[in-house]
Amino acid sequence: MKKVAGISLILTLLVATAFGQSVSRQNITRPRDSFSKESDKRFRKILGDQYDERTQRGRSDNEEAYDEERRRRRKRKPQQSAEYDGTGPDYARPNKLIEMSIRFAPSLNLNTAEGQGSYAGFLDNGIGARMSVGPSLDYFFFKDRYAFSSGLWYTIKRSGFQMPGSFGESRFTPGAPYKESLYNLQYLQVPVSVKMFANNIAPRIRLYVQTGGLLSLKVAERALQTERNGLYQAESGGDRRQYGFGDVELLLGTGVQYKINDTNAFNLGVSYQRGLFDVARGSQLTSKNRVVSLDLGFKF
Repeated sequence: MKKVAGISLILTLLVATAFGQSVSRQNITRPRDSFSKESDKRFRKILGDQYDERTQRGRSDNEEAYDEERRRRRKRKPQQSAEYDGTGPDYARPNKLIEMSIRFAPSLNLNTAEGQGSYAGFLDNGIGARMSVGPSLDYFFFKDRYAFSSGLWYTIKRSGFQMPGSFGESRFTPGAPYKESLYNLQYLQVPVSVKMFANNIAPRIRLYVQTGGLLSLKVAERALQTERNGLYQAESGGDRRQYGFGDVELLLGTGVQYKINDTNAFNLGVSYQRGLFDVARGSQLTSKNRVVSLDLGFKF
């Protein structure tokens, strides 16, 4: 009986060893520490010190195979970009908490005109093209979705009027042709707004919406076509300023951002600025600015 039991244990050991070697050749998910306690006792009683050496060697082989398998899995695992690319997780953290871009914005300018008393009959003088340029800063306060957006823009605006031919004259002349007035107004603008980014609408392209306001400080005003500028001529050769020192405007915008790499991107959008304050200095003349811009930007 003892011989039969010994043969049975040896056969069990051979089968277990063969099974262990087969598992080590396949995908190993975790190292195997040992057999059951009862089997350990029997194997140790039969094999003595040789059993401990084989067990230790088996553990070492299993641990090495396990580590190697983990390294292979890490290499196969795709790296997830911080930006959402359609395959990775949404609401990722931006690469940089503060992102800077340069904005160039050709724009169409118009202004309202409403006059009373000596300014009765004033009308606006159509639409003109001007420009705006300057740096923008986006500070992300909720992952890569919401950013506080500000900056410093140098903006040129156009303001013009049509006025009765007798304006500025000492006497009223019936049927006199209308006069015109054109001014360039130069502002430094500080946007105070929130920019909200949506999911990708195409690979590397996502939509954004911007809303907030603008603080505009006038740094200069310049009369155009002075020899035919009715407002300039009516004020003794333009010695008197015709426009106030600043304005507060509503800012609305939307566009798309095309990502070149993890750092750089192009911005393309449109924005609307609506002046809230009267910029004309004449107490009987009210004029407010309106601007529609094509926003071109490069983020770096």
